[in-house]
This record gives sequence, C-alpha cells and structure tokens, in this order.
Amino acid sequence: MTELETQLMTALERLSAQFERELRQHAEERRQDAEERRQLSEQVEVLRQRFEQQAAENATLRQRVERLDGRVTGLAQDYETLAATLRELLR
Repeated sequence: MTELETQLMTALERLSAQFERELRQHAEERRQDAEERRQLSEQVEVLRQRFEQQAAENATLRQRVERLDGRVTGLAQDYETLAATLRELLR
C-alpha cells in the first residue's frame, strides 16, 4: 500500500468511527426526546384531570353560594320585617 492509500484508509476509518458515534448519539437523543414527550404527556393528563376536578368543585361551590345567597336574602327580608314591626310596637 502506498502512503496515500494508508492515509485514505486511516481517514475512512476515522470517518466511519465518527459516523458510528454520531449515529449512537442521535439515537440516544431521539430516545431522550421520546421519554421527555412521554413525561410531558403524562403531566398534561394529570393537569387535565385536575382541571376537570376543579371545574366540578367550582360548580358545586357556585351552587352552594347561590343557595346561601338566597337564604341570606330571605333572612335580610325577615330582619327588615322584624325591625319594622319593632318600630311600630315602640311608637
């Protein structure tokens, strides 16, 4: 083999080794990306479930507040009637 052929073979071996390293690195990066996407997908699902639970709790609380508001309004009217009655009795 001539010197030029030896240099060419050495360069090809280096390129081949570099290609293999980069191929393995790329495969590892893809694996990591897939794992990150899976984890993000799981987090999104957890957040979606929490959002739905919170929406249901909010609806329940809204109903309770509306009922309480009705009761308070009724009590305020009763107190107003009582106050008016007391004012009439104290005249």
